[in-house]
Amino acid sequence: MSPIPSLLLLLVIPAVLAADGGKKKLTHIHQYTHETLSGPNAMEGLLVPSPFGANATFGQVAVFDDELRTGRERDSPLMAWYQGIIVATGQALQGHLTVATVVFITGEHAGSALFVEGSFQGFQGTSERNIVGGSGKFRMARGYYLLKLLGQMSPATAVSEVDFFVLPCDSAYL
Repeated sequence: MSPIPSLLLLLVIPAVLAADGGKKKLTHIHQYTHETLSGPNAMEGLLVPSPFGANATFGQVAVFDDELRTGRERDSPLMAWYQGIIVATGQALQGHLTVATVVFITGEHAGSALFVEGSFQGFQGTSERNIVGGSGKFRMARGYYLLKLLGQMSPATAVSEVDFFVLPCDSAYL
């Protein structure tokens, strides 16, 4: 047998095996963010105001430390912390860049985290952002998540519905 067909065979077999055995299970995690908007226990804070004046948002930098719970009610079990930064990046079209970590503290994903980022255009409808990695059970994961504001439960608190769709890394790469 000539060396070229042998080489092609060596290249094709792993690709076929990977394509056939590479079926990964998409993990769906459904939770609710609980955010305190004001008061002594506020979960979001403006760090840097816009350098363009009081009515401008472009250039603002804020941090957030929201709770992820199993239900809409504030007393439902705490599952994770949703912590990150948000930067106002749009001038003509108001937009924000969000970079965050979702740290699971209880349940089957305890000790694991998801790393997320993406554009946020406001609370009209459902916003989608990227899952760009993770740690623990979610090491090198990818996927997306959907966030929909359900409303303000009081003048100082807001609740959003969050659905994470996570594709774990193939264990062959770990």
